[in-house]
Parts: sequence; C-alpha cells; structure tokens
Amino acid sequence: MPNPADFWPPAPDLRRYDIDFTFRGNHYLGHMVAPPESAGQRPLVLVIHNYQGLKFFDVDVAEYLARIGYVGLAIDCYGDKVPAAERVFPADITRVQAFQKKCFEAMASVDHDYGFFRDLLEEWRLHGMQHPAVDPAFSAAAIGYCFGGVAVLEALRGGLDFSGLVSFHGLLQTGEDPSPSNFGVTRPPLKKCTNQYNTNTVVLVENGAKDYLVNDEHMARFFAEMDEAGVDWIFHHHADTPHGFALPETLGPPGHLHEATDRRSTMNMLSLFREIFAGVPQNAVSHNAAGTAIPQ
Repeated sequence: MPNPADFWPPAPDLRRYDIDFTFRGNHYLGHMVAPPESAGQRPLVLVIHNYQGLKFFDVDVAEYLARIGYVGLAIDCYGDKVPAAERVFPADITRVQAFQKKCFEAMASVDHDYGFFRDLLEEWRLHGMQHPAVDPAFSAAAIGYCFGGVAVLEALRGGLDFSGLVSFHGLLQTGEDPSPSNFGVTRPPLKKCTNQYNTNTVVLVENGAKDYLVNDEHMARFFAEMDEAGVDWIFHHHADTPHGFALPETLGPPGHLHEATDRRSTMNMLSLFREIFAGVPQNAVSHNAAGTAIPQ
C-alpha cells in the first residue's frame, strides 16, 4: 500500500500541534493539523480512531482535512490504557491475541459507559474549539471509523455541539458489538444515561452492505430512533462492501479498503462539509489519507 509521501506533495506550511490533557485520572494526547497561517482560522473537524486507538492513519486523516482547508484534530479516546507505541497491529503473530485483548478492553471501558464516553468527547471538542487556529463561528464536525463511528453517534445522543457527524463503517448502537470473538475480554455491564439529541446536527452514516457488525435489525432500530428524536440523518448503504472499507491495509487486518466505496463516502463527507461550513473554500486534494483517488 502507498503512504502519503507517494500521493501528497510536500506541505511545509501546514501547522502541527500536540494537544494533551488529563481527564479523570488518564492522560490523553491528540494531534492537530491546521492549514497555513495565511488561511486564517478554519472550522474544526475531530477525527476519531477505530478500536486500535489513535495512530498514524488518524493523523494522516487530520492532515488530509487540513489540506482540504479545515483544522483536523485526531483525538485519543484510550489514553494510557493502550500506550501510543502499542496501537499498530503487530507483525509478530504471537503478539496478536494480547494486542486485540488490550485494545478491546480499552474500547469496552469507554463505550460501555455512556456518560464517560460523552464527557470525554466533549472534553476533546472544547480543547479543539479553544485553539487559536480554529474558527469559533462554526460548530465543529466529527468523523469516525468503526469505534469512531460509534463515538460520533454517541456525541449526537449526548447533545454535544456538533454541526455535522460522519460515521464510516461504525456500529449503530453503542456497546452492542455482536463480534463472535471477545479476544478474552469480559465486557462490563452497559452504563446508560438519558439521551439529549442535538437536532441541529446533520448525521451522515456510510455503511457497507456486507458489514457483519450491522444487520437489518440494527438499521431498523437506528432509523426509528433517529426519526423519533427528530434528527436530520443520511444513510448510505454501499453494495458489496465489507466492514473496514475506509481503512488501508497498512493498519493490518482491520483494513479492508474498498476503493469505490472509500471514494464515494469521502465525496459524501466533503459535500456535507460544504453545506455545514458554508462559505469556507475546499482545496482540491487528489487522494485521501487511505490513498484513494478523489475526483475534483
């Protein structure tokens, strides 16, 4: 698989920042990429990782967004529970079981506690919005992959101030992962809380028709929930497309890049951003962070 140096020209004027804080006894470190200073302040887009945790791909997505013309902030939802150096799928097959177990334990500790999950996302939103590179006139957007797709929907249910939310192959109900294997993880009981839907948010779900984690019953429940709450939602169901369709193979087995769906879903995201960030120009960028060509 290509890496960004293969398809993006150098962009030394992009600004890069580390954002870190301690929240409820855990230390979190995220990475922001902003357009050149000459572009002025721009809208904020949070990038939320898959079950592996924040890693190189998520920072590449933040850079893609900065090249487009937004401020991308790749956030960390695991903190010290999965150290930064341990979030890449191991090449050594003997280490895979322990890697999966650690990542799934961290994921369950977050997505099985709805109140904590929402509070952590709000903490990241606030840190991002307070940065001088960000235009405070626009409510932020957020995009997420797999676990990150769950996160953006939980932000909606928590009533957080986002103008747009995009889920790429994410589950539709939080903490209800139907995976046949738990990798030795005993999942804690779900700790739910009252939903306070932000009906000013536009929700875009990009889903693969062959995603084994999303079945007809999950979709029916999601559609009914959104309609009852009065949420403005869009659901794209992509033919012959597996789970993980937007992730490159460089991530290891979680990456099942399906180029046609990755291309179309990226273009759908950019279309939504043109709507919610009206008047903010989008730059032409030939490839997204997975290396998929995007028509201009």
